[in-house]
Amino acid sequence: MTGEDRQRQFVEKYVRADEKSYRFIRTFFYPVVHILFHPKAYHVGNIPEDGPVIIAVNHRMAPDPVFIAYAYKKRAVRYLAAKKFHDGLFGFLFRMAQTIPVDRSRHTPEVIEAADEVLKHNGVIGIFPEGTRNRTDEILLPFKFGAVSLAQRNGAYIVPCVNVGKYTPFLSRVETYFGEPYKIAADADLKKENEKLRNIIYDMYVKYGKDDPRLEKLKEGQTS
Repeated sequence: MTGEDRQRQFVEKYVRADEKSYRFIRTFFYPVVHILFHPKAYHVGNIPEDGPVIIAVNHRMAPDPVFIAYAYKKRAVRYLAAKKFHDGLFGFLFRMAQTIPVDRSRHTPEVIEAADEVLKHNGVIGIFPEGTRNRTDEILLPFKFGAVSLAQRNGAYIVPCVNVGKYTPFLSRVETYFGEPYKIAADADLKKENEKLRNIIYDMYVKYGKDDPRLEKLKEGQTS
């Protein structure tokens, strides 16, 4: 089998118009998420109702994608997820959620093609521009270029988003804020656009972030 054949098979496998399994698992976990985290979402109407959309969100904890699915009910949000999760004990959940597996050990053009296909069919892609969970003392990690390059190539809207609050089950609330959607011009400088996106999400987190000691340190540094 050639590389092109494998790539085509991958795209056919992971790009689906049928959202039944996504909606089933979302409905199943909806009350669980509600009880555990009492999530609340703001400005969900900023997500365009039609056309290709990329939701770019900060990444602090494993359940971050769940809060986006909880908040936004109109269309499936397809995430790019590490392949190890697809192959792990709970891989069936990731497959039912119709995530697209990414093998970080090698170059994966088939993943980009699959994401392109989702957007070409006016779907919604969820991306963590940081590339991985942020376990540092920084508000955000450096951003990868996936979100801005996909948006530019497919004429998709980018919707900046932040999850804020403590993630302590039963004892705290996670809040999700969606920013204003925007598009990237075909001739725009992606380095500048990537920096712009990071600045937007950074400012949103500083504005809405709650109970985060990193923000207290930031404020102390600004007043000293």
